[in-house]
Amino acid sequence: MRTRPMAPDQDILHGRVAVVTGSSRGLGFALAGALGRHGATVVLAARSDDGVAAAVRRLRAEGIAASGRRCDTANLAEVEALRDEALGLGPLDIWINNAGTSGVYGPTAWTPVEDFTNVVRTNILGTFHGSRVALPVFLEQGHGDLVNLYGQGDLGPVALQNAYASSKRWVRQFTETLRLEAKGTGVRVHGMNPGLVETALLGRVTSQEGYQKRLSGLQVVVGLWGQKPDEAARPIVDLVTSNAAEFRFLTRRRMVTHGLRNVLAGRLRKANRMPLEVTVLEAPGPSLP
Repeated sequence: MRTRPMAPDQDILHGRVAVVTGSSRGLGFALAGALGRHGATVVLAARSDDGVAAAVRRLRAEGIAASGRRCDTANLAEVEALRDEALGLGPLDIWINNAGTSGVYGPTAWTPVEDFTNVVRTNILGTFHGSRVALPVFLEQGHGDLVNLYGQGDLGPVALQNAYASSKRWVRQFTETLRLEAKGTGVRVHGMNPGLVETALLGRVTSQEGYQKRLSGLQVVVGLWGQKPDEAARPIVDLVTSNAAEFRFLTRRRMVTHGLRNVLAGRLRKANRMPLEVTVLEAPGPSLP
């Protein structure tokens, strides 16, 4: 049952300050835009100064109150500085841990150590750092919404994508634990799985040598169930204005209806498929079965 249903007016988030990590482009930018169009002051963050500046300009051109700063979420000091910037704009109300990275496609036994470590730093440490700096603020003021982004693998193992999938499994466990710890405090912790989103993260894949051919069906999968970032971000306003624990895109019913809609829209035709760029690592690996 919702305790604060979304109002019909577009200023439902007026006066609230929201931080979105990984928001210079793609889903993060769309999430910030959705919150800003409903009245929130948004603080963007990403690892590129130029990328953040360009994203802020785009939102301000729409009349959205936006600011931003460079932030590597694997660096706790930089995440704390991001929090402080947000607090300079008013009480902190919403924090979205969106920053993420995918990892190399292929068997774990041959995954480059530095690649696996990078996924852990971004997807796991980044989510922990964001939660760790936002929650004390929320708990002290007695309210706030923390949103962590799930992804493929949060409900079970995914072969050849162990770094990403297991990190998202961790994010789910971490989020559900935070929800238990925050019970009765006025602070709400949500999970959000937006499904397949047509972003650079999905369209640029690095594969171990010999496994790139297995990615050939990815464009068909995206054609069936892929979404544009703005579409995937749309539920965020309802999520942070209700007491819903999470939002999941790929329920069975939605899979069928969304897939049929995209087929009818011609999304499976070659001309309409998302461009797929595959980088192949030239490194020793196993012979394929």
